[in-house]
Amino acid sequence: MSSVHLEPYFRYKDLSTQNNVLHQHLESVSMQAARIRQAAGSTSEAQATGDENSDVKLAELQSVVSWLRREKGIVDLQLQLASDENARLKRQIEYLTKSLQETQATLFEVGFLPGC
Repeated sequence: MSSVHLEPYFRYKDLSTQNNVLHQHLESVSMQAARIRQAAGSTSEAQATGDENSDVKLAELQSVVSWLRREKGIVDLQLQLASDENARLKRQIEYLTKSLQETQATLFEVGFLPGC
């Protein structure tokens, strides 16, 4: 398989790995934020500021995860297209090989190929 056909596959694998890492990071940040909220014994104003920072970080991570999902969809489609193209080219090779063999057999029968 050529590198053109393998490139979407490797990109897909990389994006899947990044997506998993980001999901884990998002869960970790969410748990940390929950722990911070519980442990904070300060005033509600201080908690609101912490909540806003956590919410901003959470929103940023969610936007990154959303972007990764879109990229994964694109890479999935590219991989499918490359696989379909690969299958089409294999069928074309089989057809052309069969056609060549038939033509060689015909030429051999009429004496146009050496070895008659």
